[in-house]
Amino acid sequence: MPSNAGRAVVLAVTLLVGACAPPGTEDAAVRLVDDPALPPPEVSVSPPPPLRGEPLWTAPFTSEPKAAGSMFIGVAQGSAGERLRFLAVDAEGRTRWAAERDPECTGFAIAHDPRDGSEPVVLLDKEKDPEGGLLATVTTASAFDPDDGGRVWGPVDVPGTLVGPGLIFAAVQGSVMSDRTGPKVALDPATGSVIADEERGETPLHEYRGMVLTRSADTLRTIDSTGGTLWEHTDLEIPPLWEEPGVRVGPGPRPTDGATAAVALEWTSEADGILGYSVHDLATGHLLLTLAESRTPVLLDAGRGRTVAVASPVDEPESRYAFRLDDAGEAPVRLGRVEDDERPRALVASTLYLAGEGSYRALDVRTGEAGERWRDAREPPVAALEDGPAIMGVETTDRARVFTALATDRTR
Repeated sequence: MPSNAGRAVVLAVTLLVGACAPPGTEDAAVRLVDDPALPPPEVSVSPPPPLRGEPLWTAPFTSEPKAAGSMFIGVAQGSAGERLRFLAVDAEGRTRWAAERDPECTGFAIAHDPRDGSEPVVLLDKEKDPEGGLLATVTTASAFDPDDGGRVWGPVDVPGTLVGPGLIFAAVQGSVMSDRTGPKVALDPATGSVIADEERGETPLHEYRGMVLTRSADTLRTIDSTGGTLWEHTDLEIPPLWEEPGVRVGPGPRPTDGATAAVALEWTSEADGILGYSVHDLATGHLLLTLAESRTPVLLDAGRGRTVAVASPVDEPESRYAFRLDDAGEAPVRLGRVEDDERPRALVASTLYLAGEGSYRALDVRTGEAGERWRDAREPPVAALEDGPAIMGVETTDRARVFTALATDRTR
């Protein structure tokens, strides 16, 4: 049961967001507000690197937010079943816009517009279906400018919730925890138009900046927003170690935190099963890494088109390293070794957080500099603005769990 402090924070959020705001938007889907920052919580644990100083303000979110543009975007919800409130909170902790949504529409994504590098926020909603009867609804997706809440595109009908990576949607069969989905579609982050539709014979697997990795009965390929082919699997050179009869290539593991500019593929043979993995630039198919089958690679988005991979190279199958993958024409940068008991927990503010047995370690993905392990209750942050603070979950002195903002080494 939440403490009095925890209930107070939720109540404050509800009052602030529910307060009347001056008119300023013509879009009923989003309401402009200017709610002040909540006071910082009282905590007894010092922040992990590169966070520093005392808490700046309490973030009005009830689940982990994401960073987009100059805002933190996240959900505030009271009791289960109440309508969701998506909030946009700036670097000073002020809530700038809010959007109410159906309580089933918890999924949201930060898209990547290839035209200007902007990051529209894609929200779902439930709307009445006039063709389906009195209680029938359809799910729609709309994109909004993170800085001012202006609509970028939508609403667009989608078959169900966000399943990713990127703007891929599907109806989830059974419970929300099910891995089974109905037909998928991929949307263009710039316009909301459909790029790939499984019902047309091609299953979308990964969307990033309007490029979509797809799979059909006999082809694995990447297409652009017009449906034109960028590359397909027959263009890929078979790694020399795996040149054997009957070798096949298919989609590899998904990235752990959204969409990435690189994709992992899995190489198999009928005789030996999994031979290994390769990582390719999504736009060109250029080979970035060739990896051993001993450990499944983990891919994370490092921002600005960069990807971090934690994986075992083919020449050291018993070891794991973190690699930074930049542009397709540049060689991967080996950042440092990852121990057997460590797993990637988060990549925030150019810092990769590795979780071990009861401990954490920070690895700077810009320089490869590794920090010492810490074993206290400090959690890694969950989101950070480009030149602003980071958000992390903390336990207050009266044992309520809230999100708070702390300065980083890049905070102005």
